[in-house]
This record gives sequence, structure tokens and C-alpha cells, in this order.
Amino acid sequence: MNKVMVAAVGVGLLLTAGCGSDDSPAAEGDQTTTPTTTTEAAAPTAPTPAGTSPAIFEVGQPVENGGLTVTVTSVDASPTVPVSDGAGGYRDRAAAEGSQYVVLSADIVNGMAAPIDLSCGETIGTRLADAQKQQFNVIADLDSVQGNRPCGDQLAPGTDGQIRWVFEVGADSVPKVFAFLNADGPEPTAVKVVNLSVD
Repeated sequence: MNKVMVAAVGVGLLLTAGCGSDDSPAAEGDQTTTPTTTTEAAAPTAPTPAGTSPAIFEVGQPVENGGLTVTVTSVDASPTVPVSDGAGGYRDRAAAEGSQYVVLSADIVNGMAAPIDLSCGETIGTRLADAQKQQFNVIADLDSVQGNRPCGDQLAPGTDGQIRWVFEVGADSVPKVFAFLNADGPEPTAVKVVNLSVD
């Protein structure tokens, strides 16, 4: 799934309205939070018809992708994020020096036939791209973030739940777009893009 995510998100962001090839971030790998540059862009998996681009959605707008509906409800930047302390409580984890956290809160509706693991599963592939032409992956231990489900606590078909996707980015990073795909959907490389810019 990693190579599929890389290629698909690279294509989706290259075609993002208002983010032409000069502003489009590229992707490499899928398990790190380090940024990549445009010189490492993945080749498109399929040609895109001339003059077309993917629909761009806004924060608060439901986005359907292969049976999953994702609504990004808020985007916040913070130097810390509350994570499990291992004793039933939470403590603030500070971002590394020169970094900050970007937290995307979202509502998820599972309209598929099978349950999904929001915190530890690979059904929903995600990327955050910033105005500095960089892409970021979620942190490795999403299940430890306050408000998130533990690993294995699955969202059943026909139900809805919440997730807080957390990305560690540079202190000067300005979030621009969020992209996601549904690896278990009928079009597993179809990327949906949400505009995070505040005008």
C-alpha cells in the first residue's frame, strides 16, 4: 500500500487547483514525518484528461471516497499533543525542537461492508502538504493520542466515529492541503483533497 499511496497522493496534489506544478509537494516513503521535495515526485499511475483536476473540498464539508465519508472538522497547530501516559491518564508530548504538531480532527462514516481500524489500520491513507512544498505522514502512535480509539477498536459498517490525525511538521510549516485515499474501496488510488488554507 505504501507505493500506491505515494503515487496516488503525488498525482492528487499535483492536480490540486491553485497548487500547480510549482506548488505541488511530492512524496517518498510512507512511514516517516520528514518532508520530501518536488524533485522526488512519483510518476502518475494513470493519465489525467487534459483540463481536468480533482474536486477540492473545504474543512467542514463531507468527502465521500469509496464508501467512506470523511469530514475534517478542525485544523490546529500546537507545540504539544496530549498522549497516553500508560497509567490511564494523559500527558503533553512536546514536538521536537524546530517542529510543531498539526492536528486534523475528523468525523468518519463507514459506509463499507467491513469494519475499519481508524488508529492503526491502513484503510485510510493520509498525507498533509504544506505551502512550502513538503508532505508529511501521521505520527506512528495515533492510538495514544487523547480522543483516538486504541488499536483493534474497529469502526463497524454503518456507524460513525472520530479521529485526530496528528502530523509533526516544521515550526514554520503552513498547512495547505490534506489528501486521503481508501485502500479498501473500489478505486484504491482515488485521492480526495481538502483545502486547509484560511483565506
